[in-house]
Amino acid sequence: MKSFISKNKQWFGYLLFALILTVALLYYRFPSDALLDYLETTAERVNPRLALSVDHVAIGFPIGLKFGETEVALKDVPKGVILRADILMLKPRIGSLLRGKSDFSFHCLAYEGDISGRVYFNQDLTRGSIDTEIELKDIRLGDHAYLTHLIGRHVEGTLGGTVSYRGSYNVLMDGSGEANLSISQCKLELLEPFLTFKSIDFNEIEIEMALKKDNIKVARLEMKGQELHGTLSGTITLKEEFAKSSLNLRGTIEPFAAFFKSTPGTHVTVELFKQRLKRGKLSFVINGTLGDPRINFT
Repeated sequence: MKSFISKNKQWFGYLLFALILTVALLYYRFPSDALLDYLETTAERVNPRLALSVDHVAIGFPIGLKFGETEVALKDVPKGVILRADILMLKPRIGSLLRGKSDFSFHCLAYEGDISGRVYFNQDLTRGSIDTEIELKDIRLGDHAYLTHLIGRHVEGTLGGTVSYRGSYNVLMDGSGEANLSISQCKLELLEPFLTFKSIDFNEIEIEMALKKDNIKVARLEMKGQELHGTLSGTITLKEEFAKSSLNLRGTIEPFAAFFKSTPGTHVTVELFKQRLKRGKLSFVINGTLGDPRINFT
């Protein structure tokens, strides 16, 4: 082998020079504008309700693409930006690339945190499916304006966890998936005051849920705070208009002493609440829709 290389080192030198030159020309003469036009047109064809906007794109090393200031938004929806990423790196998985498969890994900086994972696309983009696994780290929920629009209330906190989804990328309600999430230092705005509270703070919220077609099963939602502890479970039946998704949830609330000390409600209201708690944790059900939930204590 050494003698072969020694005899043909001149040709190896030419090959190495050609490879370096090709990479250099590809980097400096990369057709970014043409690629951006293609990506935006393809995204609109795949899902006409979505709009893709990318400020610039460049070659990422060793193999991949680097997108700057990328947005995916719902058309004709106020504050409908689903994702806003400062930087998005997309790399083909080498093994799948050799087999002609559309399998990619990605990493992006968004909302002062990190989103990474892998995504596999069916070959037929217009009728195909997607299989993805996502890991979230240190995502600032307060910076996501569409989340407030989607759930109808303001929420702050730092999100982390994992999400997986398999199914159509045109219709969310035609797939399955799981999510294991946690939100630290969460502040949740209430649609209606509870004992005159307009919002509730939690040290941590842990969520386990699964999607199957149009049904989300909330296996566990646990809220831990210095003032109270709460649990929630049940189902959410999705509708195309997300705010109209129906709720069938049950939960419990266990206030601590700090809750009553900070309660700005009247003395009579607080005493009645304490008397009710003598029978155990306060149970409640949530019906109605995401846009108009109805809470009844039992």
